[in-house]
Amino acid sequence: MDRDKKSGRFILVVEDDPAVRDSTVRLLEIAGHRVAAFESGAALIEAGVPAAADILLLDIVMPGLDGLETLRTLRTTATDLPHVIFLTGHGDVRLAVEAMKLGAAEFLQKPYPMADLLKLISSLEKAPASAGDDPQRQEAIDKVAQLSDRQRDVLKGIAIGEPSKVIAHRLGLSARTVETYRGHVFNRLGVRGIAEAVRIAVLAGLLDD
Repeated sequence: MDRDKKSGRFILVVEDDPAVRDSTVRLLEIAGHRVAAFESGAALIEAGVPAAADILLLDIVMPGLDGLETLRTLRTTATDLPHVIFLTGHGDVRLAVEAMKLGAAEFLQKPYPMADLLKLISSLEKAPASAGDDPQRQEAIDKVAQLSDRQRDVLKGIAIGEPSKVIAHRLGLSARTVETYRGHVFNRLGVRGIAEAVRIAVLAGLLDD
């Protein structure tokens, strides 16, 4: 069955693991997307980001320039960049926070279901997002404003990568109570996991102070 050509994206994949890079490219192409792959951040910077690119899949942990340094460099050399999705196999929330502060649209922890990546790609608009101009920022501010002070404290702890026991000690609560707050925060924000919660916290400026 032919796929609607208009639904496809031009996606850049930066991944140092050849097997992961090749399988990602193959699956994206099967899904109807046009793909250009790079083995490193340096290779992407040397080639330059095509103006027609819609999405950049960027591995965070790579030899040489890591994903964060790659994006920092691109920010200084390009006025407009495509949506950036960071990929990490380390589940490091602190790295994800830094990525989102640099303007990443989302992050995914490897290994991830390909269906999740495809869903995320389809949710992003084709037009590149201008740096520092996120239309979802006010929505994030409004969502965080609905939280109680204690819920905001728990969200901030989650967003900076603190384990529940550390959050509990800092707030004078039990770890079980923090887990309960965590569930309430996710429900109030309308998110299913840490990645979405971190994005809202960053957009709302909760980590700026």
